[in-house]
Amino acid sequence: MLVKIISLEGIVYQGEAEAAIVPGKQGQLTILARHIGLITPLKRGKIRIKEGDNNQRSFKIEQGVLEVGPKGANILMTPSSF
Repeated sequence: MLVKIISLEGIVYQGEAEAAIVPGKQGQLTILARHIGLITPLKRGKIRIKEGDNNQRSFKIEQGVLEVGPKGANILMTPSSF
């Protein structure tokens, strides 16, 4: 699935991923390919992107919004320095 992470400065990450794990307001969410459509707020924490072959990237987030559609996931976020 295509995952795009966007901050005020521009695109922070864009690429194919097996999963995106995000800090939802009600708890951690794992988004996989063909996930049902969803829009939800995100809280302070870490976004983890699993790219395959045991590659994983992480991004610190202060807050944001996750939008999941048929083509993948978009994350609009405010970076954090925690």
